[in-house]
Amino acid sequence: MIGIFGGTREGRLLAEFCRKEGLLAAVSVATSYGKGLLEEGPGLQSHGDRGLRIQVGRMDKERMKEWIKEMGIRLVIDATHPYARDVTCQIRQACKENGIPCLRLVREKAQSQRDPGLLEPLSGAIRWVPSVAAAADCLKEELAQHPKRRALITTGSKELSWFAAVDPGKEGLYARVLPTAEGIEACLKAGVKGSHIIAMQGPFSYDMNLALLKTIQASYLITKESGRAGGFEEKVAAALNYGCQVIAVGRPVKEEGMSLEEIEAWLRQEYLGKGTAEQEPGNQEEPGNQKESGNQKESGSQEEPGNQKEPGNQEKIKREIHLVGIGMGDIRQITLEGIQAILDSDAILGASRMVECGRQVIRISAPWEGQEAREVRVMQPLYRPEEILPWLDAHPQIHRPVILYSGDVGFYSGAKGLMEKIQEEKRSITCHLVPGISSMAAFAAKIGRSWEKVQPVSFHGREEELPSLLSEGKECFFLLDGRERLQALCKALLQSGQGAARLWVGERLSYPEERIWSGRPEELLSLEVGSLAVAWLAPVQRELPTRPSDS
Repeated sequence: MIGIFGGTREGRLLAEFCRKEGLLAAVSVATSYGKGLLEEGPGLQSHGDRGLRIQVGRMDKERMKEWIKEMGIRLVIDATHPYARDVTCQIRQACKENGIPCLRLVREKAQSQRDPGLLEPLSGAIRWVPSVAAAADCLKEELAQHPKRRALITTGSKELSWFAAVDPGKEGLYARVLPTAEGIEACLKAGVKGSHIIAMQGPFSYDMNLALLKTIQASYLITKESGRAGGFEEKVAAALNYGCQVIAVGRPVKEEGMSLEEIEAWLRQEYLGKGTAEQEPGNQEEPGNQKESGNQKESGSQEEPGNQKEPGNQEKIKREIHLVGIGMGDIRQITLEGIQAILDSDAILGASRMVECGRQVIRISAPWEGQEAREVRVMQPLYRPEEILPWLDAHPQIHRPVILYSGDVGFYSGAKGLMEKIQEEKRSITCHLVPGISSMAAFAAKIGRSWEKVQPVSFHGREEELPSLLSEGKECFFLLDGRERLQALCKALLQSGQGAARLWVGERLSYPEERIWSGRPEELLSLEVGSLAVAWLAPVQRELPTRPSDS
């Protein structure tokens, strides 16, 4: 059973695809209006075991988990609106806690934002803002200066409340919403007059948008970047050609995922055993051609739910993973081998800070050898093995991912855990380790110390080992984790009689805000440092007591 969180045009098209192909699917929509749209689709009324099971009503994470279990869902496709970030996060968490993969269906952006030149010379009339609240503030400023002008708001009913404080008389506000009781009520609560409410189902053509703007004589269009599926291009083009100023809310974040066409192609292959006509015979690298011809079922045949191939079963995918140490964070510390691995990858994974470093490598690569910057398909902030491997299972089109790690992959690195997990699960993945500059080597160079005999210590949860470590009298390098760890180290040194020891503390090495301190434990006891901190200890060397003579 496939679970679809819909409510968008893409969600309806995906549901229709599953019905047409005979795939068992359960669809969750927030409102009865969304259910009605599904049931009005061709052939969606009733198809027995091959029909759609429609769930109506908004769900929190716990209810999502229950629904997934109740329906026997083995794969979830999140086709919710690009602005429904909270819902997307809850869906991902529910899938993670239920141990099933989740694919994100990403709506294609409209050409007007990707290439503003398509709307020249009128593109200067588009004003991009980060949120609906900001759009309301902009409109309020405009109407305060031009009180007789009118605005058409097309951001949806859920966030109309932001416009309640705009234009006290509400003579200039018109709102276009879905023809539902909830939509009409939201308009009235925001103070939009009944005669100024346009309740219609979109998306709308250029001509219809233009006719509506002319009818109400709008000077402003307030909209979200809803992509091609949401009719963004037709809406903006009509507004600009009519002479409206467009106040557009940009998408909250750059999402990564698969398009509707990519997900449909993937489902054809993984659930129906159908390759794509465009692929060359024998090409096993593409997601649509992963099965032996002898294992393919007849076109349109329906597998039993328990026998459907799930994303976790990816034995035939050939993957080479590069695990790259990037040093402290400044891209100048990445080796040329690491940079080449990033540029050759089709996905960059790692903690957010690491992914951003990879993004910078891609950004600055254009001048090299006169080449244009190469784009990777995905940049995903994942770094735990239990997150990375299921994500790769759910994205069979990824064949050359790179996982970025801080410092060196052989020095207290998460690379070890990932490789152990790959071996434990007997995965057919080839791993390549690319070393980087460790924090210990970098800090030794900063303070002019040799690290050939130093004792490295990860201080994360090992405070109880301090007394024995300090009693050995060795120089030590510590990976700290904030002020509390540094305080614990200074206190342990004072209690062990090492008050005269020398400490060096470094924070955010290689970054512009890098700081290095040096002093005695008592002097550094109250020092404020963040999570990206290290320390170097040069203890006082005590003379061993001489044994009294027996004579």
